[in-house]
Amino acid sequence: MSFGISEKPSLLSSLLSKVSQEQTTTRSSAQPDSAFAGRLDAAITGEAEKRGPTSSSAQALAETLNLQMLHTTLALAGDQTADPSSPLPFNRQASAVQSLINAYRTNQAENTAPSNQPSVLSQPLPDSVDPISPITSSASVPEGSQWLEPIIARASSRFGVDASLIKAVIKAESNFNPNAVSPAGARGLMQLMPGTARGLGVSDSFDPEQNVMAGTRFLRDLLDRYQGDLDSSLAAYNWGPGNVDKHPDRLPRETRNYLTRVKQLYTSFTA
Repeated sequence: MSFGISEKPSLLSSLLSKVSQEQTTTRSSAQPDSAFAGRLDAAITGEAEKRGPTSSSAQALAETLNLQMLHTTLALAGDQTADPSSPLPFNRQASAVQSLINAYRTNQAENTAPSNQPSVLSQPLPDSVDPISPITSSASVPEGSQWLEPIIARASSRFGVDASLIKAVIKAESNFNPNAVSPAGARGLMQLMPGTARGLGVSDSFDPEQNVMAGTRFLRDLLDRYQGDLDSSLAAYNWGPGNVDKHPDRLPRETRNYLTRVKQLYTSFTA
């Protein structure tokens, strides 16, 4: 039950008159501070009301609580035990008690009210920050072949192979993708097999400079091997020189299509 002392001036007066007679008994039988705090909580929050405000024991409890609150306030105000024989004027007592109750209620509300601030865990992560970003195994592929022109020019000059032919082979093999990998395991711009790359001194088949230089050198060796015969050289580049040597008249369809495509590209790049 919520019971304001200022609402019962006559009750307060009668209670104060009995303080001096009951002081000794009250001091000897007073409950611990924790028990008083619990009863004060019940009185303020209405817990007593939930338990049955119509009983006479609830009313007696409320009156006792008001009296104890008054004495506590008097003691705090004077920094010493209050003298019940010289009570403060009624209005001052009621004001002090009511102030104490209001302060207590405010403190309870601040401690129990939910915070309007979002939890740290609910904060979105910064935009700059992505905690699941995939890692790609290769860099972005440049568009077109312009970026390759200087490398092709150096390889052509070094090994004596027409730049348009080198460009045609690269276009047919990887479409200018330095990160291309075939199902058979050939890598890079000119699709070097790992064994061929090692034999040509390549440490990184995905490095455009190394790949084009090694591929052009391999093409030069094939041209020399077949006395400049372009068809045999390109067939050996695609199918392997051992296969061409053994079965020059039995080229697989894939190799025949490869020959046609590279020669068409060669013509278009030369024009």
